[in-house]
Amino acid sequence: MSSSLNDDGVVNLNLDGNEHNTGDNTLVPIGGKLPYCFEVPTSKLLDVFIALSPRSRNLTVKQRKKLRQQVNSKLYNKTRPGFYLEISTAFHVAYAGQPRGAGTQHHWRIFCTEELKARIETLIAGTAMTVEGQSVNANGADGNYSREWGGLYFRSEAEVRIAEALNQTGLLFFANTRGRVGLQDTVVSNDQLTGRVEADFMIFHQGKCLILEVDGQHHLEDGQVIRDYARDRVLLRAGLPTVRFTAKDCFERPHEVVSEVVSILLQKCSFEMTIAQPRPMTL
Repeated sequence: MSSSLNDDGVVNLNLDGNEHNTGDNTLVPIGGKLPYCFEVPTSKLLDVFIALSPRSRNLTVKQRKKLRQQVNSKLYNKTRPGFYLEISTAFHVAYAGQPRGAGTQHHWRIFCTEELKARIETLIAGTAMTVEGQSVNANGADGNYSREWGGLYFRSEAEVRIAEALNQTGLLFFANTRGRVGLQDTVVSNDQLTGRVEADFMIFHQGKCLILEVDGQHHLEDGQVIRDYARDRVLLRAGLPTVRFTAKDCFERPHEVVSEVVSILLQKCSFEMTIAQPRPMTL
């Protein structure tokens, strides 16, 4: 197998490369297919990706940040046990779960050859980072939580403000809740959804539920838009409709957003109760 490492230490990274799955939903063992292994959080893996990618060589800081967000979005859709990706002949990645518990960064195992070992060690150690950025994405695209309110964890201040406004309504709600849904009989591909779904807010009234999504800038990216469409459809099929608001509206007008969501939920309950009422018999 020939190496894809260039003379200047740049790897031709292919995030759509040879993807595998263990098939039993267990984490890939440390052994891997290559001799050296490092376990890192998402933020460090992004540093390594950008540093090794030939695309980043001539990019501005703003363009590198955009590239980082795009890679991050792709990674988040791969956060499932058993995921293993052969990005190049010298560089493989496997999902390693959330060793510090729910609400913390996802971790990954980097497998590499001898020729990349020293470079990756340097990047992970933080002595030669080439990309500036926070480990927690303000839009929450990587699934990390940086804020806590009421014993719940959130990705952004916009989500916190929605939680505070929801709390004042007295309605039952869950924040950043995860679950799984079957994709049988759908046109949804594994690149769009893995079966794992997460809702920013699930709001309940009289046994009915509505999902509220707080959409940051990353939701405007083409790949994320397609994933959002797919997710909304499979949840709607399960009886869980979704309403989406921009993070800007949620941050600046949380009470108006919640008021609109509650009115939709109340109308949903009223409509379904009207349908359920027996019609009078005519003779």
